Amino acid sequence: MKKKLLITCIGCTVGLFFSAKAQDSTMYLSLKQSCILGIEKNIMLQNAKLDQQKSHYQLKETQSKLYPQLEAYSNFNYYYAIPKMVIPGEIFGQTGMIAVEIGTKYDWASGFKASQILYSQSYFTSLKLAQRMENLSSLTLQQKKEELIYQISQVYYLCKTTNSQLTLLKRTLQNTERLLDIAKLQNENGIIRKIDYSRVSVNKNNLQTQIDNLEQLYFQQLGLLKYLIGLKVDTKVELTDSLSHTPREITNEMADYSSRTEVRLIDKQIEITDLTLKINQQLYFPTLAGFGQYYYEGQRNEFDFFNGSDKFYKVGIVGLSLNIPIFDGFEKRSKTQQHKIELIQLQNTKKDITELFTKEYTDASRQYENSLNALSRQQENIKVAEETYDISLQGYRQQIVPLSDLLMSEGSLVEARLSYFNALMQLKNAELDFKKAKGELLNY
Repeated sequence: MKKKLLITCIGCTVGLFFSAKAQDSTMYLSLKQSCILGIEKNIMLQNAKLDQQKSHYQLKETQSKLYPQLEAYSNFNYYYAIPKMVIPGEIFGQTGMIAVEIGTKYDWASGFKASQILYSQSYFTSLKLAQRMENLSSLTLQQKKEELIYQISQVYYLCKTTNSQLTLLKRTLQNTERLLDIAKLQNENGIIRKIDYSRVSVNKNNLQTQIDNLEQLYFQQLGLLKYLIGLKVDTKVELTDSLSHTPREITNEMADYSSRTEVRLIDKQIEITDLTLKINQQLYFPTLAGFGQYYYEGQRNEFDFFNGSDKFYKVGIVGLSLNIPIFDGFEKRSKTQQHKIELIQLQNTKKDITELFTKEYTDASRQYENSLNALSRQQENIKVAEETYDISLQGYRQQIVPLSDLLMSEGSLVEARLSYFNALMQLKNAELDFKKAKGELLNY
């Protein structure tokens, strides 16, 4: 009996455990996990991945022209007016010119034809162009990843900052509620004036309003984060990373911008434009192709193709086709000039963006140092505000400091702590901008 009871208790315990686990559907996310999840599920990034796949198949489409092109065909023609050819009547023992019908009313040909490019310099260059386009789509995907990680990191830090401020205000509200109870008793006993009690009450209501506004703001920020990482709005999420910060060393050496995705994208666009220019110039070159055709042709004056007669004639042909461009009204020359201008524009853009990156790196370094100093100042402010609050609290207990001074010192302490969290968020954003300036966003 005891054995059965033990088994039953164990079964209930296991059942309750799994039931609790099923109800606990909260997703715990670090910043790194959020970035990985965003790369996997973000819709914009999924479309960028599809664009990369599409460019791969575009390359395959271009490469398909390297293989022989084979097709079957069947052509049926009905000549309601048969073509005629005028020939000298002397051939038939007559005088003058005689119109002779060429062909029959019905013509049916079925067979195969094939072609193969043997030489086309512009086509071979277009293969290189297709490969560069595939590489360009890969770089575009990487750029979108960096943009997404930057957005996710910013919103993540914002959520953490708002949540920390909420925690601080809720703790302050609890203290204010206790102070309000004490002030109520003191007012009833005539120790303090009613206006002092009202001030505490107003302070409590203001704190509650701040908390309500911050909760709404946090809800919106968390919803934006869920959207960026591809989660449903009703998913329960808890952010696990802290806002703690380890100072990083800032060197005076300039970053190597050649590794930045934006610069690599421009370099690839320059390559593509240069190849397009070459293709346009190579259109002046001759092209050579081989072709072959094999078919059966039947000609009738009556539609009797299916009466068992074998009046179909075998035809076969192979040959070469050489095309030599001579004059196109200066169309190719105009296109060549357009591509040359595009090359100059891209080179100017690369020069300009390099200078912009130099400015971004300098600004990010300075902003990081300023944010670090601002955080240090806020820490000092908190120490001073805590000391002032402790003195005011002790003086209030000894009835030598009025309640208004206590509330003022408490408000200064809360404001200093809130400002500290804002400074910490600014520092995290400055660090994020510094990583962006160095091209290290993917090192999350």
